[in-house]
This record gives sequence, structure tokens and C-alpha cells, in this order.
Amino acid sequence: MFDLFGMMDKIGKLKDAVGDVKAKCDRLTVSASGDNDAVKVTTTVNKHIQSIELNADLLKPENKAMLEEVLLSTVNNALREAHRTYKEEFKKGTDGLIPNIPGLDLSKFMG
Repeated sequence: MFDLFGMMDKIGKLKDAVGDVKAKCDRLTVSASGDNDAVKVTTTVNKHIQSIELNADLLKPENKAMLEEVLLSTVNNALREAHRTYKEEFKKGTDGLIPNIPGLDLSKFMG
């Protein structure tokens, strides 16, 4: 027989767990560096850029195109790492609260 109260309890626990994961991911940071550490980008796991550090040599006008290319690549790498880390944290934080259904990835709906 269907246990409505048990299901409501699990939904409440899942909601709390998702909130905890989001809060943790606001505090966790990841970084990516590009081209011999010429650019370093740090972002939260929730994909808010925290800092961008540039090698002073890249600030010369003749390096504009290279700087743009390295910066774009490094930002994208940092965001990919943030996404991967978010999915790991979501899985750890909700373990046992979501049925194990192959191919079901609820983390993409959570932020």
C-alpha cells in the first residue's frame, strides 16, 4: 500500500538536502589555469566567477587576441569543472533520497 506520509517525509528530506548542496556549492570553489598559468579563473561550484588573474605580459596591446583566446578557454574550463563538481556534490548530498533510476539526473534541474 502507498505510504503518503512516508513519501512526504522523503520529499521534505530531499528538499533539505538540495538546499544544503546549493549552500555548500556557494562556498566551494574550483580553479582553472591556461597557457602556462598566464590566466587563472576561480569560480564557485554554482558558477559565479570569483576572480580572474592575468599575467602582466598578456596586457600588452599586441597580445590582445591571445589574451581573449586564453581567457575564454580558461573560463570555460573553470565552468566545466564547476559543473562536474556540482554533480558530484548533488549526488553525495542526495544519496539514498532519490530512487536509483538509470539515466535519471535531477541535478540539472537544481541550478
